[in-house]
Amino acid sequence: MILLVLLLTATQAGHAQRVQGEEKDGSCVCEVNNTIWAFPTAKYEGVTQLLQGCEVSLQKLQTQVVMTNKELPKMQATLENITARLQRFEYLNTHGLYNALHLRQVSDELQDLHQIISQADKDRPTAETQKLRKELQKVQKDVEKMYTDNVFNLESVRERLRFLNNRAQTCRTIPDDFRSKGYCSHRIMSNISSPLITKLSPFGKSYISGAWGRDTSIEGNERYWVQPLVNGHRFGNIIRYYPSFEDFMAGRNHQDESIAPSNTHTDAVQGPGTIMYNGVVYYQCYTTAELCSYNLKTKKNNRLKLPEAGVNNKFPYCYYTCRDWTDIDLAADSEGLWVMYATDSNHGNMVLSRVDREGLNVTQTWKTRLFKRSVTNAFMVCGVLYATRYVDQYKEEVFYAFDTATGLEDNTLSLPLEKVSAGIANLHYNPTDMKLYMYNDGYLLSFQVFF
Repeated sequence: MILLVLLLTATQAGHAQRVQGEEKDGSCVCEVNNTIWAFPTAKYEGVTQLLQGCEVSLQKLQTQVVMTNKELPKMQATLENITARLQRFEYLNTHGLYNALHLRQVSDELQDLHQIISQADKDRPTAETQKLRKELQKVQKDVEKMYTDNVFNLESVRERLRFLNNRAQTCRTIPDDFRSKGYCSHRIMSNISSPLITKLSPFGKSYISGAWGRDTSIEGNERYWVQPLVNGHRFGNIIRYYPSFEDFMAGRNHQDESIAPSNTHTDAVQGPGTIMYNGVVYYQCYTTAELCSYNLKTKKNNRLKLPEAGVNNKFPYCYYTCRDWTDIDLAADSEGLWVMYATDSNHGNMVLSRVDREGLNVTQTWKTRLFKRSVTNAFMVCGVLYATRYVDQYKEEVFYAFDTATGLEDNTLSLPLEKVSAGIANLHYNPTDMKLYMYNDGYLLSFQVFF
């Protein structure tokens, strides 16, 4: 028997079959298992199903890609819109609310507040000043405990300091008989009339930003004035005034006074926060965080620095749309002259300072929790700060009040205030006639206030 070894290549690459053969009748005979060359039907069907599944998945993926390509521009536009809207609040991330507050800053605030309370207790010792002393001592102990325990809750401490400061400012400012002074004894307004005057600005409707009103005169002078803004509704150097209400309504006998040599002079007006108090014009100085005054009699200018005030559209009035260059606003009421602004240290919330007109210096400052960009305008009545918000093109709502006599805030008010156009450039109260004066996109409106 001759054994033959056949090396047969299988259909699967890399495999071989070894068989033995024998000579039979002059031929080599061997048995070969040919099942390894059978067509792999089962595997073929499995691969076919897998391929079909891949085709379905690919079709779904292609559909998703097409839909994504259609939605991507919309998503990108939305993202750009959100980014633009958030950009104005970027300072919160870089300067204020979300940054770690330093213990050193809190210690400095504690020291300043200690001096304020000590001075108030020295000038007018009361049970309230003694109570403030004790509460401040407790805060000091809490801050010292933060140092030792290395556990910080500084934002809470600063809120407590803000509240103590407002109470201390009230002790320094408000007379004992404050609540019994005429109509101010009622403290909060109860209603506002429909417009008593609706008149187009004498400079024309194109002057959409500016201020107007009646001189808050101690001497009882009936002087009405209008101060328009030019150069992109930002600057001004002219104030027009009329000797009487009749002259104002008739548009006669007016006089144009130059507050500064030009619109770009350092003494020029920036923004519509202007007010006139006893023959002196008060306004924000050109491009700076300063309060300017111009005396109509002496023709002299004076300045007061507001070191922390945000300017140049950092903290304007906004709510529905922003009114540019309204960072610093002025008001006058029965309690005196006020300036309203916002600061980084108060997280963009409204800060209210009382100004001594004789020396032109800040005497007291209150810090509120009212975000300045969330309101359309603000004004003072009887030592109470009021703020408005947009309802629609023809209506505002007085929704907020901060009482300097108590340091308390109320955001539940709902006093309607009519207007003839959407934007409000200036809104202030005059205690002489108990009226509100509004500069409303080139229209001059006035309202009666009720208590």
